[in-house]
Amino acid sequence: MLQQFGSFDLVVKYFRSKEYNQFTMAIYSYTLKILQGTSEYVLKELKEKYPNIQIVKVGKAEILFNSDVEDINSFRNLYSPTYIEDSDGRILNLSKREWRKEYVPAGINPSLAYILCMVADLREEDIVYDPFCGAGVIPITALKHFNVKRVICSDISGKAIEKSEINFNSAGIDKSRYKLFRSDIKDVTLNKRNVDKIISNLPFGIRVGEHSDNKKIYLSLEQVAERVLRKKGLIVLLTQEKKLLREVFNKEDWNVKSVLRVNEGGLLPEVFVIKRSNSNYL
Repeated sequence: MLQQFGSFDLVVKYFRSKEYNQFTMAIYSYTLKILQGTSEYVLKELKEKYPNIQIVKVGKAEILFNSDVEDINSFRNLYSPTYIEDSDGRILNLSKREWRKEYVPAGINPSLAYILCMVADLREEDIVYDPFCGAGVIPITALKHFNVKRVICSDISGKAIEKSEINFNSAGIDKSRYKLFRSDIKDVTLNKRNVDKIISNLPFGIRVGEHSDNKKIYLSLEQVAERVLRKKGLIVLLTQEKKLLREVFNKEDWNVKSVLRVNEGGLLPEVFVIKRSNSNYL
């Protein structure tokens, strides 16, 4: 050490300098607002992107942390929380997506769409199918933030397909990376078993549609999944129809697991992960 610095005095000055910088570094406090039930996934994203932050408190609807990052705008690359607030009261809406020009009734919160993609453990080589795509929030999220190979999107509503197309264009997604078409789930003609992940926000029955209609829809979904999902593929579904989902995806053919419950506008839908019973995936 003395050879490096030339004298003992310089060594002392060096360490005093390091100590000074360590203890005088500015620390800034932030509060993340989150969807209740999603803290595990928000923390995962936060720590992966900002490994040096200090978690102060984790609550049901918020996470408090300290960081040496001064500008709140630096956290715009967080997509699983809904808002962030600094100690001066400045607030950023983290669930807002600039490309989201069109909306559908009961559409999914973009922050929750991001979390569904996290649950699905998306990879760049994946082909993703959303059979109830609405305005395209889940598939666009999969493409923009997880860089999947391609997405397939369908919906029974012609207006939803039109709105999806607008959002895809707004997001700057090349047409070669997505297939978008109108179809009732029972009439979907996809036959090639090349889908790696099915991710969707299912009709709840409480917000949209009735329970009896949902039974037919869920049965058709199971048939489509059996036909198009790769043997080691994965299904991630958000629904309030928990009992019905378990009945349709029976234990003989599928393994069904609820991985989180979300408080979304007073409703408590759950996120289910489904895989084939003979699959070694996960």
